[in-house]
Amino acid sequence: MRNLFIIIFCTCLCTISRSQIIVQFVPELQGRTTDGLLLAKFTNATAETKTVSIDIAVTEKKSGKVVVISTAPFNLMPGVNSIDRNAASTAVIRFSENNLARLLRQSGVFPEGEYEYCFQMYRHDKTGRGEMLGEQCFDYLVEPLTPLFLIEPYLKEKICEKRPSFTWQPSLPAIPGSQYRVTVAEMKSGQPASEAMVYNLPLINQSNILSPMLIFPPAAKELEEGKTYAWQVTVYKEGMILNRSEIWEFTIKCNDTPKVEPEDGFRDIEDLAKGNYYIANGKIKFAVYNAYEETNLQYSILCLNKPDQAVKHLPKVKLKRGNNNIVIDVSENDSFTDGYHYIMTVRLPNNTERKLRFLYKSGS
Repeated sequence: MRNLFIIIFCTCLCTISRSQIIVQFVPELQGRTTDGLLLAKFTNATAETKTVSIDIAVTEKKSGKVVVISTAPFNLMPGVNSIDRNAASTAVIRFSENNLARLLRQSGVFPEGEYEYCFQMYRHDKTGRGEMLGEQCFDYLVEPLTPLFLIEPYLKEKICEKRPSFTWQPSLPAIPGSQYRVTVAEMKSGQPASEAMVYNLPLINQSNILSPMLIFPPAAKELEEGKTYAWQVTVYKEGMILNRSEIWEFTIKCNDTPKVEPEDGFRDIEDLAKGNYYIANGKIKFAVYNAYEETNLQYSILCLNKPDQAVKHLPKVKLKRGNNNIVIDVSENDSFTDGYHYIMTVRLPNNTERKLRFLYKSGS
């Protein structure tokens, strides 16, 4: 038995040592689209320039083979290489005959599933495809990314703050090492927000943001009274865009007399959900109308400063029929940090959702 083990071990070692090409592929980035597959890099571990072609076969655990991409031959220099642009643009893509493959053909995006990505490298000479130079496979569970939601400034909101902060809800599942970019551009009269974002010089184009909020950059020029601005958030990793938010617009307007709320007043959750700035002094207070039978309020809270930090031990809240003045006391909850921003998602009895963004103050 020991001799058999030695033979098997030597066989594996020899196979690895003969590998001439090493594939550098990041499934969470490049394994979500067919175009992403062609962004893999290949290290030629020899001192010889090789003419190669590459087959990329993708299989899903339940559906079987989904797609095979075969590149045209191209030269692989010693060291790290990308697939030659001409070889990638003329690659042959063969989709399988199953539902997953049909969805992929239509959108170019891999649906949710458990995938295996296998790269096979072949030598080419004057007679055509020759020996296989190496094969590497990667496994990855593709989960759909949730939309990247903007929170504040709210869509078409009029604010007086000329150096506002920007907050958004992260896209999930979180990709380790991903970062955000916030872009803000002035909108000209009659100009759509999408056009302003593409053609106008950005006033803010801040990248390398780690948390889902941006305090107005100190070096940026403050925004101007009466002007309207468009803003958008992008999440990316290693130069590859993972997701983009919608483009929202807001206006700087300071002429209106601010509305003063009574200290113990309850503002309707519909009003709060529209992006009005809210400070929770140890307690979250809002009013809601329930036209249905008495039930428990369904809600959850996410910390925007630390999205990975779970907010636990939230108190149960009863909803009676009719008008409800809700008080959620979180002053003794260790999940809340003074000065941090949070977003509460409330599911009402009619299955509609309201999102309330607030700044937590300890109340002391």
